[in-house]
Amino acid sequence: MNTSLIALSLLAAVSLQSLPDQASAGDCDLRAVNSSTVFPIRSQLRGQSGTVLVEVSVDSNGRATATQLLRSSGYRLLDRAATTSIRTHWQFDTAGCESKDLPATRTVAIEYRNDEYRD
Repeated sequence: MNTSLIALSLLAAVSLQSLPDQASAGDCDLRAVNSSTVFPIRSQLRGQSGTVLVEVSVDSNGRATATQLLRSSGYRLLDRAATTSIRTHWQFDTAGCESKDLPATRTVAIEYRNDEYRD
């Protein structure tokens, strides 16, 4: 593999931010404990960046059971990477939740930043 592509993927940053829950009832305090998020190489090379707002349904095991795109980053590839990453890689801590509060819904923002390789 080309070493410049490896360096590129390491320099692109993804920051995560949990937003206040607006859809679930109760005092369920969900926090992402594993939030591995893919930043597609093609998006990095094109200098794409933006924030994806996603509504996530979380089961009693802390896994995402469903995602819904609430606001696009403006790039379909980033939107798809965010929702797929949440469904396949993310794990939430449900220790602060009572069983009656689960499944719960949380809104998260994933910010893709590509400061190094902008147009």
